[in-house]
Amino acid sequence: MRINAMVCRIIRQFLRDKRTLALLIVAPMLVLTLMSFVFTDEDAKLNIGVENSNVKDILSSMEKDNDINIMSKKEAEGKFEDKALDAYIYGDEKELNILLNGADNSVINQLNKNVQEAVKDYMTKKGEDNKKIIEDLASNSMINMMNKDLANKIDSIDINSTEIETYNYFGDNDMSTIDYIGPLLIGLFIFFFVFLISGVSFLRERTTGTLERLLATPIKRYEIVFGYLIGFGIFTIVQSAIISAFSIGILKIYNGGNIGLILLISTVIALCALSFGMFVSSYAHNELQVMQFIPIVIVPQVFFCGLFSIRNMAEPLQILSKFMPLTYASNALRGVMTCGYNLQQISFDLLVLIGFTVVFAILNIITLKKHRTW
Repeated sequence: MRINAMVCRIIRQFLRDKRTLALLIVAPMLVLTLMSFVFTDEDAKLNIGVENSNVKDILSSMEKDNDINIMSKKEAEGKFEDKALDAYIYGDEKELNILLNGADNSVINQLNKNVQEAVKDYMTKKGEDNKKIIEDLASNSMINMMNKDLANKIDSIDINSTEIETYNYFGDNDMSTIDYIGPLLIGLFIFFFVFLISGVSFLRERTTGTLERLLATPIKRYEIVFGYLIGFGIFTIVQSAIISAFSIGILKIYNGGNIGLILLISTVIALCALSFGMFVSSYAHNELQVMQFIPIVIVPQVFFCGLFSIRNMAEPLQILSKFMPLTYASNALRGVMTCGYNLQQISFDLLVLIGFTVVFAILNIITLKKHRTW
């Protein structure tokens, strides 16, 4: 009977907690739905520059699904800087050189695979055309011993004889997977842990009565919000600096940019996560409910921060990624660490992150009104 009483109490507790019950069902469905869109077999449309018409002919089988244009190497470098080109390919049938953008590793495997298939198709087609010429000559009794030797050589054509060399425009030619995704992981971990710590800490300020006592004084709501942001912000800035230094100095993640800019971006990410965590905690009644927000507000951002190719997703999802703070955090960190961008080149991403921080701070000020007792 006592066990039955415990079971009934827990069931009633869950039934009364509509938010927990909803998240228990809705959150897994939301994450699974996102995963079904993210993990797609469709290839992204690539923007490729080629040296001349000969190279374009070699890659002719790729033209249907990709945008291939003839341009000089200097023009290609300019497009790399503007993030408008994925690769520049030059050379001939014996050796093709692929100069990758290097900033987006999500298309590298796709590009290498497509080029190899295109070269194979081209060499196969060329061998078949040559064989047909020899057969036509033979049928007209015009072939001689020299032509027979040529026919034997054509029969032994190696369709994989073209050497393909790959280089990076941004970053290093020997970059590993962790070098590509390292900037994204730095931004993700800073955002996640600051969000979690700030949400739980601000919740404790409410549940212990500290916030209520503050609100009973003449202090302004904006003063409370900015006080918490600055107070918690000092520790989150230190945390961000340690994570960034550890990643670059100890783990040796590739960095081709200014360390000061990385610390600046990390600080802005931390402040954004801090104000976001404070806002979310206003709608939680205990630590468990703060944790329950993670599948709703953090997991979707993981899918859109660049760890998975956004270009392969449906257009509505690409638009949705524009409303995710981690999208801009990842763009800024990858721009500095992989591409060596300066402050001006990442200014847009920084301004958007600052904008998110200000919006969440304003929402925090508005939300505090419901906790004020006078």
